[in-house]
Amino acid sequence: MRILREYFLLVLVLLFSPVTAIGTSCFKVVSALVSRPGHLFDKFQSEICDAGCQPTVPHWDLWTRNNTFVPAVRSLIQRMNVPHKEEALLKMGDDVAINIKQSCGPLLGGGVHICSDSETLAGFGNCFKRNFLKASIKHLSILIPMASEESCKEQLRFLESDELWDITIPQNMRDYAKVCDTLGHNDHDEL
Repeated sequence: MRILREYFLLVLVLLFSPVTAIGTSCFKVVSALVSRPGHLFDKFQSEICDAGCQPTVPHWDLWTRNNTFVPAVRSLIQRMNVPHKEEALLKMGDDVAINIKQSCGPLLGGGVHICSDSETLAGFGNCFKRNFLKASIKHLSILIPMASEESCKEQLRFLESDELWDITIPQNMRDYAKVCDTLGHNDHDEL
């Protein structure tokens, strides 16, 4: 329910934004992003948890940021031809990560990792989605100028294809699972 309320808030902000060039494809991009959480949970379970990985929040700083997030931002910047936005998008991602670590990290106290059990995985995933959406709304001033109808149409085509969800993200998860043992299992104390 909370996610629907935050999604509605995002739509309202976009509707009443001073940018009038936002077309219907931009709203569909938001919908395409929030429609895949179950799919991502299944992929996370099969590619990371089932591989024996014990992911913790500090793994973001130890591996995920530089090996997954930064390349994704650079690919987006190149695809949308907005090189002047790279620094702002990286800062936005770092701000979102800080928010998620502070809000969701306590769910993993006492040595619990994200894959400990299905309840922990679902609880952390819901916390992640809730806080990701909140933090994204806070950074709309960065995102709105990139929201032309043409760029949103291209992003929508990409988000609606299976490439991101069934190839790119699972491969990133497999790459992470290969190194997660080397990241340490007791780094939850760093929270």
